[in-house]
Amino acid sequence: MARGSVKGNYFNIGDPYSEWCRDKKVYMIDMDAVGICKLCKTPLYLAETCFDRGQSFKATTTTEALARLSGLPSFLVFYSANENRKVESLRVTQLTPEKGKETLMLPESWFEVLELLQEQHYPHCLKKAVS
Repeated sequence: MARGSVKGNYFNIGDPYSEWCRDKKVYMIDMDAVGICKLCKTPLYLAETCFDRGQSFKATTTTEALARLSGLPSFLVFYSANENRKVESLRVTQLTPEKGKETLMLPESWFEVLELLQEQHYPHCLKKAVS
């Protein structure tokens, strides 16, 4: 299927803006996740996310390019959830600045990684509380 003719890409009902762009051959991707500082809203990381169906690939070329340009780390995150939509496990691969190996994680462990990114930013945060 030609990239410009993809339809039904948003919960299988279509995304009018995305379809308009594709019809006009103005290509774009959506950003799945841009982690931000809780206080100043500065971007901390980029991520491509995908429901885990056992697949081993998701295109990450543009996310990696944006991460390199911005100096942010980036990740590929496959996640599984139960029937109540609670995330149960994740397969995470760091994409940039260095490619890592896929790691199986519980949500608590992934949360710790995301909190670490916040903590690493905190000394540079412009809105942190002044002591």
